[in-house]
Amino acid sequence: MEENTKLGKKVAIRNIGISTKIHEIQPSMFEILKIKLFGHEPTAKVTNEMLERIIRRDYGNRATEVKQKLQQVVGDSLNSKNRISAAILKLANRDIKAIDHFIEVCNIDFRDVLSAAEYPGYSKVGFGNISTSMKKQLYISDWKQYSAWLNNT
Repeated sequence: MEENTKLGKKVAIRNIGISTKIHEIQPSMFEILKIKLFGHEPTAKVTNEMLERIIRRDYGNRATEVKQKLQQVVGDSLNSKNRISAAILKLANRDIKAIDHFIEVCNIDFRDVLSAAEYPGYSKVGFGNISTSMKKQLYISDWKQYSAWLNNT
């Protein structure tokens, strides 16, 4: 028996005892729909729990060291700081020394880190004159790739 609630709420699959969050099942089908319909640029929402999981997944027994490094990240809100921190970890690609470099980059202009991590395809094309159709395709491709990395366990 499956019990569904609003997007982002818990989903319990009682017959096999699995509990997870909808956004961790699919690369946010709602975000993909918004891209297709309105051409909206997707924005990652990274919780403390998600960031903690990424740190443990990618850095294992060096998690404490990584958390200390990420204290240097500047953000105007908790979500902003978590989002930037996740982008740094993605770009560092499990290289603990690279974290320092990306922290320096983000503290000069956080958009450089976010665009490279969350929108790699779109960033390569540039922010110039591209068709709406191409923009949507790039957003979808980038969002699927980022979501897969973010939710990889």
